[in-house]
Amino acid sequence: MRIEKFTTSCEDGVILAGQLLIPEFPKAVVQFNCGTATKKEFYLSFLTYLAENGFLCCLWNYRGTNKNDDLKNSKISYLDYGTKDMPAIKSYLENRFPNLPFILLGHSAGGQQIGFMKNLDNVKGNINIAVSAGYFPYMPIHYRIKAYFFFYVFSPISASLNGFINAKPYGFMENLPKKIIFEWRNWLEKENLFFDEKFYRKSVPEGHFKNFEFPIHVYYSTDDTISNTKNTKAFWSNVKSSNKITFTELTPNEFGLKKIDHFGYFKKHMKDKLWPDILARLNQLITT
Repeated sequence: MRIEKFTTSCEDGVILAGQLLIPEFPKAVVQFNCGTATKKEFYLSFLTYLAENGFLCCLWNYRGTNKNDDLKNSKISYLDYGTKDMPAIKSYLENRFPNLPFILLGHSAGGQQIGFMKNLDNVKGNINIAVSAGYFPYMPIHYRIKAYFFFYVFSPISASLNGFINAKPYGFMENLPKKIIFEWRNWLEKENLFFDEKFYRKSVPEGHFKNFEFPIHVYYSTDDTISNTKNTKAFWSNVKSSNKITFTELTPNEFGLKKIDHFGYFKKHMKDKLWPDILARLNQLITT
């Protein structure tokens, strides 16, 4: 396996950067879409495991998350991730590796927004990890208080002082443009996220959420503070596919763990616990 850096441009001229994990004999391409404001390197061990098992993996950054991006004057919308960035990465990968089957794999917002992609033809399937709505009242009370503080106290103050959300120094997440945070907050106020009638087909495009044509599988954990059972059902009740949508509910106990939460799926101790199941599903997608 070799690792190769790349850049590509979106239709609006924004440059995206990432890296390819290329096996000697790749059997399919996996476009991995990260969660919001999560460093892509966090997922490297997981994707290295997939690459070592024959899947060419693409790990990349959304616009506004690179070191030299001007967040203070940024007009980046949260929707840009799905309407502009994800399609650009897919186009790059299809042009680069036209003869390989194509799979989408996403964490959190990286799975939420694939329905906004306009170029979903030739997708063999989609696997989602912790992809759900994030309705505040469905969060555990301790995390709900933290979320309310971040979105309604910290973020407005930070945006006023800095012109962007200076979250990284305080351990919340990576820094983000203010428009993304406030758009995200508005969605989290609704049980059905951006499918709520206040947004859907208005400020949020219809996309392909009602007419996917490939199999979709969703992993979620009962202890996930965001993508728990209620929020998972809330999101996926709004999605349809002419193929099947299936679910795997995880519990920490079955893996001998105290918690999985929203990021534990990708930690190294899952290599012999959860990752083989994901690998098996990827193999199934390209053999059926």
